[in-house]
Amino acid sequence: MKRILFPLVALFSFFFTSCKKDTPEVVYTKVNVMKVTIVNFPDDDGGYYWDNQLEGLYPDVYFKVSIAGTSSVLYDAGSGSRKENLRLTDLPFSWAFTNGGSIYSSNNLYQGIDIDLYDYDIASADEYMGSATFNPIAYTTGSNKYPSTVTVTNGRVSIKLDLTWQ
Repeated sequence: MKRILFPLVALFSFFFTSCKKDTPEVVYTKVNVMKVTIVNFPDDDGGYYWDNQLEGLYPDVYFKVSIAGTSSVLYDAGSGSRKENLRLTDLPFSWAFTNGGSIYSSNNLYQGIDIDLYDYDIASADEYMGSATFNPIAYTTGSNKYPSTVTVTNGRVSIKLDLTWQ
């Protein structure tokens, strides 16, 4: 009897331990940028202060979101949402909607976006401070796919994005 039971128990054990429930992998098709945080920016405008002494010397920073590599603006935080006299010692500095809305949403994960920083100026055109690019598709595979935060860097510009995926 033992000779018959042992192989049957071993066979059942094999089937029950080798069969696992396959849970379908979640695949998100939409990304939402919920918050933009400046981590770093150039400390000067090529050796010059961003602003003059009357304006406070430090940049009055705001951002725009555009399609990567183009001037096609998707979201403009506007100079009215600028942070006056932002110093490197004030970083990180963030923008987010108080109602929980997204700053930018896209169903096209292949479309990268540039987050462009600007220094608002009263008497002249606003100065471009630099940008960093977020490519959503790069965060849909690998061991850390669909992260809740991403930091994108380009030169001295470093920007953290808080994300939700759907």
